[in-house]
Amino acid sequence: MRLQVKPHQDHPLNFKARTLILPDMMCTMGSVSPMTWDRTPDLMSDDNDDIILSWNKGGYRFTMPGRGDYETKPGTAAILPLDRRFSIETEDSSWTMALQFKRSLLAPLVKNLDDVSPDSIARLQPAHCLLFDYLRSVLHASSVNGLAPMASRHITDLLALSFGSVQHGVPNSGVRAARLAAIKQHVARHLRDPRLSAEQVSRKYAISSRYIRQLFFEEGTSFSDYVTERRLAYVHSCLLDRRQALRQIADIAFEVGFIEPSTFYRQFRLRYGKTPTEVRGSI
Repeated sequence: MRLQVKPHQDHPLNFKARTLILPDMMCTMGSVSPMTWDRTPDLMSDDNDDIILSWNKGGYRFTMPGRGDYETKPGTAAILPLDRRFSIETEDSSWTMALQFKRSLLAPLVKNLDDVSPDSIARLQPAHCLLFDYLRSVLHASSVNGLAPMASRHITDLLALSFGSVQHGVPNSGVRAARLAAIKQHVARHLRDPRLSAEQVSRKYAISSRYIRQLFFEEGTSFSDYVTERRLAYVHSCLLDRRQALRQIADIAFEVGFIEPSTFYRQFRLRYGKTPTEVRGSI
């Protein structure tokens, strides 16, 4: 993981930890001085979308832009996706434990994984207690060697149970629909921006680009196809507008982000069954 670390005033940097690497995950346990960790946009350029589950003695206070401010009780897990910005701090990490795992492990097992609140795994939740105790036992084992794949599978099962038991905290379909509607409005306002992309929208709404693509996939399309469709519709409406009859077709296309004329003409004909010139000639 890539995090920006800042020790708190009057607390020199102190970090002591042991890390166990397992298939598709790694677990760390130790102690650190009071500090703040930031996952910044620059650090997110590594495209790492792993998820971190982190515990410590004093609990955490953290902020996720676009989602809100959170606070976990001592010993309660904080869910930290690395494809989202966050700033997290603690005053007491005389003991701390963190599990970093591949998102692909849970994606098939937990519905709407991205919607789970980062503070939703309760300290006394049975599945959470099982996961916490199992991680501690594995970390304290003298050696796992050939048992590493089995340990990884066990941890994955316990993760699925822990995340699955907070599904009541997952926003309903109405929230997802509202997010999709907001994204479509953003697209409509920025059709002329050649830099319009899922990544740009993800920064605007502080959600992952993968989540955005998932929302459009559920509608049977993709983000890029939706943007292309809206741009083609804009050009089509301009061609049918007599007030714009003297404008060059290439200029209209370029205005909404079609940089390559050949690509625009091919996509337009595929969509409408006519060339732009034929559409304009029909008015």
